[in-house]
Amino acid sequence: MFYPPENRLGTFMDKAAFQETIQARRKRQRRRQALVSLTALFILVTAWLVGYFNTRSGPNLESYIAQVLPEADRIDAGSSGLFTAYVTNDAGEETIAGYAMVGTATGYGGPIAMLVGTDPNGSILAVTVIQHAETPNFFRQLERARFYEQFVSTSYGDALTLGDDIDGVSGATLSSEAVAQGIRQAVRAIASDAIEGAVIPPDNQPINFGVPEVTLLALFIVSFFLHRVHGRSPLKKYGRWVVMATGVIVLGFVLNKPFTLANVISLLAGYIPDWRNNLYWFLLLGGIVLVTSIQGKNPYCSWFCPFGATQEFLGSLTGAKPYQPRQLYSKLQWLQRGLAFTAIVLGLALRQPGAASYEPFGTLFNLEGSWPQWVVLVLVLFGSLVIYRPFCNYLCPLDPVVGYIGEVRHWVKDLWAKRKNAAQPTSSTTS
Repeated sequence: MFYPPENRLGTFMDKAAFQETIQARRKRQRRRQALVSLTALFILVTAWLVGYFNTRSGPNLESYIAQVLPEADRIDAGSSGLFTAYVTNDAGEETIAGYAMVGTATGYGGPIAMLVGTDPNGSILAVTVIQHAETPNFFRQLERARFYEQFVSTSYGDALTLGDDIDGVSGATLSSEAVAQGIRQAVRAIASDAIEGAVIPPDNQPINFGVPEVTLLALFIVSFFLHRVHGRSPLKKYGRWVVMATGVIVLGFVLNKPFTLANVISLLAGYIPDWRNNLYWFLLLGGIVLVTSIQGKNPYCSWFCPFGATQEFLGSLTGAKPYQPRQLYSKLQWLQRGLAFTAIVLGLALRQPGAASYEPFGTLFNLEGSWPQWVVLVLVLFGSLVIYRPFCNYLCPLDPVVGYIGEVRHWVKDLWAKRKNAAQPTSSTTS
């Protein structure tokens, strides 16, 4: 069909105006995203500073010292953090009854501060927790197992290492390792400052590399290569089911070491555990960041997250399908992001990473948790029979957190492509 020149020009002008409208809309969207990002960054920095200054003062040690040195008549606080206890005899003469000092190490949710009391020779009389950021479930496990009683009558010359002269607590490994490290640090500092001629053994802590670490590395490697298999290969399909089952059994029920929001908040707060005792922690976070940066897909959540795999197994029994209503899907995504952001802000401001983590992982795999966690767990498990991975898709705080890694990856790729195109010389043809 033939169009007059003015109509063709008019049509061309309409398209140009449409393109200008689209570009203006994209610019407004980018400005809104930049404003939201800056606002979120400002809130996170403010929460970090609030938490930092609130925890600088530390707890009041007077009542705690009476617990570890109950026979003391007088306590003298030294400048190095050493407390010296004195007792007075009938003649009014004072003698040293013991010493006390605080040792700190990083556990699952953050720092754990332990106060250790010793006799004048450096043998431990009592220990007590004065500050921690763990979830209450972990510390209840330590109390039920009488974990702290193992340290009484040990001294600065003992290894005080899990698996050596101290028995760990299954399901609370990170917490028990941090408690042992804090006690070891405190009792050796007492010997160094107060006990003349004390020979302190070197702190040659072994690198904790065993079944958990080997299993985690194997899951990362297998999922990485299976993900690269194209199409609907039986190898990829059944291999993924094997990987998910391993995650549920080993990482979930046997080790109870899932990746939670507490790990992210601890990292942002600067709570870095000792790598020798917590190599699993570093392998988990490092593996997620590395593989997501390379592949653009988070291998943990989609392949071997114990809680996500449990939901998928339940959904396979009934043929559950993804629920993505057009009008509600974007709002549900913003709800998920809002919950994650709120939890991170509270965790940083209160310096309680474990308490801010609301995932019901521990409730499923060690059958412990508060009543809200039990309610969420029951709703999620029943919802998994109807909707494909409901917690992962609409509530899990880790999905938007890991999503930022993917966004950074796309941004770096786009920037690299622009620089590469700009560096290429333009070719011109002459006739």
